[in-house]
Amino acid sequence: MSLVLNHVRKVFSAYGGETVAVDDFYQEIQPGQLVTLLGPSGCGKTTTLRIIAGFEIPTSGRVLLEEKDVTNLPPNRRNVSMVFQSYALFPHLSVRENVAFGLKLKKMNRGKMQQKMQQMVELVGLKGLENRRPDQLSGGQQQRVALARSLVMEPGVLLFDEPLSNLDAKLRESMRLEIRRIQQEVQITSVYVTHDQVEAMSISDIIVVMNQGKIMQIGSPYEIYARPQNAFVADFIGRVNFLEGKLTSNQNGVAHVAVPSLDLSIVGHCSPGLQEGQAVKVVLRPESLSEEKRSRENSLTGKIEKFVFLGSSVEYELRLPDGELFNAVTFNPVEQKLPTVGKDVQLHFSTQSAWVIPA
Repeated sequence: MSLVLNHVRKVFSAYGGETVAVDDFYQEIQPGQLVTLLGPSGCGKTTTLRIIAGFEIPTSGRVLLEEKDVTNLPPNRRNVSMVFQSYALFPHLSVRENVAFGLKLKKMNRGKMQQKMQQMVELVGLKGLENRRPDQLSGGQQQRVALARSLVMEPGVLLFDEPLSNLDAKLRESMRLEIRRIQQEVQITSVYVTHDQVEAMSISDIIVVMNQGKIMQIGSPYEIYARPQNAFVADFIGRVNFLEGKLTSNQNGVAHVAVPSLDLSIVGHCSPGLQEGQAVKVVLRPESLSEEKRSRENSLTGKIEKFVFLGSSVEYELRLPDGELFNAVTFNPVEQKLPTVGKDVQLHFSTQSAWVIPA
């Protein structure tokens, strides 16, 4: 089922003032896509989800499901289901009864209801646990019950409101892969809300980055990470270094940037719209830096101030000649020597990994 948020705006009035929670949100979601709304707390992502579900009515704009305007319809008249952060399971009912609850309200034939319930229980990997109550299940199993209960109703759109935030890190990792597997298997259009960048990157077809009610960027996980449109997106998604300078030329997206504070000339890539002479920032991810020479042009020197050994990688900080701190990461450190604090190093990076954005 397709979903369109057509210039949706939501304003809350309180104590004589107004707060714009969602500002001119426009997005077309194709059938079977998983779109993640990503941003810091208070950015408007949950309000947007509640508008899709029908729990909030937008101040302006429209919500379209399969080209049908559902903006003012109540939740029970939309073909939408939600998986909540708190699971919202009935504690006195078994897994079987929780999953079948919605079907019972629809007065479905008992035989068909049992068949659909069992199909969903098996899909989410809970076969053999049908008679257990929620308090006899782990957090991950409870989340699977909540997912099965939503899927069994065969909604056109499935909504996720930070469903993994109550789980520990390892379980969160396995559950996000499981959610993605199930979503792709049933090919259901989904909107997922999270503030966890890794979660968004690992499960999404499309990510919508939000801040203060506004859309900052829409794109694939690769585009959001490797080609951010502004400093907020670059800084919010993963770790990043910025070098400030001036664009000296832009030829078909190949940018030359002068960085006066370090007496550097950097060659990278940028969007075609940037103009010569414009103040810019060069975005460099820590993992793109290496002591191995990668190109003729791009290198910088610094002194190692500290490092952290993380097993699969080493993260360290450099102090550049202009006094700025720079982050770098090396991988598979078992095969290499650990960095030495106080050592001067020269780091190199490719033109492909240097991305130029407006300052």
